[in-house]
Amino acid sequence: MGVHSPNIMANSFISCAKYNPNGEYVIYGDRRITWGELTPRAFKIAQALIKLGVDKGDKVTFMFHNTPEFIEINNGIQVAGAVPVPMNYRFIPREVEYQGKHSDAKVMIYDSIWAEAVEPAFQRIRNIKHIVCKGKSGLQQAIGYDEFVNSGDAVDPGVATGPDDLAVMIYTGGTTGFPKGVMLTYGAHFDLFSILFASVMIRTMTIDLPVEKHKQIMEFLPIPGKKVLGPVFRSKAFKKLMSRPSTLESFRHKVYKQFTDPDVARKSYKNTKKAMFPSMPFFHDASYANLMSGALAGSTCYVLPDTVSFDPEIILKLIEKERVESMSNVPTGWKKLVNYPEAKKYDRSSLQIATTGGGVCPAELKKQIMELFPNATILDAFGQTEMTPVTSFRIDAVPEKIEDLSVGKAIVETKIVDELGNELPQGETGEILYRSSTIMKGYYKDDEKTSEVMKDGWFRSGDLGYLDENMEIRTIDRIKECINTGGEKVFPLEVEGVIKEHSKVDEVCIIGVPDEEWGNTVRAVVQLIEGEKMDAAEIIEFSRDKLAGYKIPRSVVFIDEIPFSPAGKMLRHKIRDLYGKPD
Repeated sequence: MGVHSPNIMANSFISCAKYNPNGEYVIYGDRRITWGELTPRAFKIAQALIKLGVDKGDKVTFMFHNTPEFIEINNGIQVAGAVPVPMNYRFIPREVEYQGKHSDAKVMIYDSIWAEAVEPAFQRIRNIKHIVCKGKSGLQQAIGYDEFVNSGDAVDPGVATGPDDLAVMIYTGGTTGFPKGVMLTYGAHFDLFSILFASVMIRTMTIDLPVEKHKQIMEFLPIPGKKVLGPVFRSKAFKKLMSRPSTLESFRHKVYKQFTDPDVARKSYKNTKKAMFPSMPFFHDASYANLMSGALAGSTCYVLPDTVSFDPEIILKLIEKERVESMSNVPTGWKKLVNYPEAKKYDRSSLQIATTGGGVCPAELKKQIMELFPNATILDAFGQTEMTPVTSFRIDAVPEKIEDLSVGKAIVETKIVDELGNELPQGETGEILYRSSTIMKGYYKDDEKTSEVMKDGWFRSGDLGYLDENMEIRTIDRIKECINTGGEKVFPLEVEGVIKEHSKVDEVCIIGVPDEEWGNTVRAVVQLIEGEKMDAAEIIEFSRDKLAGYKIPRSVVFIDEIPFSPAGKMLRHKIRDLYGKPD
């Protein structure tokens, strides 16, 4: 089997199947799927889609949770030269209908467990010509999943794709209005991986880390020869070399070549690392980018809990059983793990890399992660879907050196600007802007919104922050979440951080409530730890010596559960709609 496909993803799958046919790519419950099994299935799905009339550049949408089917469908769509449009499995019919129509998808594939959302919506989406269901469908026209897959031949269709072609269209969370389709290219992913891995390597070599932590991180970088060169990498001379800007570009070029020519990395295929993403759904770009990286580098085996909901017991059992070495979670996922009463009865020693993303991870939570997983180094990634998605990262290996609200140094060109677009000096707070080849191609069918966030090659993140004395990015909050009260600005994250320190508080969301005198007043919406009780006065009094007077909540609402998205982001807009009206 040669590695000469004109298709970027097919080229990688062929290479993985050739050099590591028995290597496990996916573990899901009792199912253990090898590269030798996955590659022909991806080709069969690609051929089946082409038989249904899917051409290069056409959109194919699908709704699955983190299962082997998500992965093989996504791979098959890319091999066919089409564009995957993963759909949030928490959607209701109205949202399914919107994304199905807006994306112009020709085919939809779904798991029957999501039938209540998909099937009513499908009746109103005229652009979808074919629908495929895994499991029992209530739609007469639905094609069975096995029938669909088996209708294709296990042969690479040879549809050419290049760096400028769309690799995926990820829909944003839709915190304001309906979600937007973010168009991300193969080239943006290549550049992200090469910049990120080269930056991690250089950062690892140039910051003060224990030797074992250096080794851990280097083991996870899909760069040939790193094992032999390990002692050299840890030398003072090499660290000095790594501090030069030209070195980053040189390493970036080497890593880029690896992703565009999978044969370069074939020796690393048999040294794959087991990774988990229990609280990061694949439809979200934070974990989707990892799927792309794993497929292109052939360096990751995905261990997937065979459950939809986040279950700490199942996750910890899998870590013990499979000796999982890397795990990524949103902060709420990590919080559930560290608070699980029986967590320490499981063997957690295999975990070496603990990645957090999808939101700012508080310093105290990072310390708890290190306590539960003492052998792990934390990689804290920060960014946005529109940036494919990482823009900065931080390495935390020593609890005493963790910095709150720091998301590390940027890996792309970054500046902080005021409301007029003027660049601000170090230490002053403003909007964070990015410029990089990893920026999205734009929002699908929305030039107006694209032009609003992209100016002269710079992407307006909508995040407020500043550069600290170490040139690390410190995040303050989203611009749109700022509460103006009596002419003063209140940033919810700051107030939430204080109230979360109360021993009875589990989660808190700070919102603004319209007020005739002050414009807005501050309200705390609080979720208590199960079994605890308290009143509004206790929250207000607790905040009094920790916050300026105008930041202290004027009112408090207690609710059973703060709503979060599947990607782990607090649904502040939903809370505002439900609890943001004046008394």
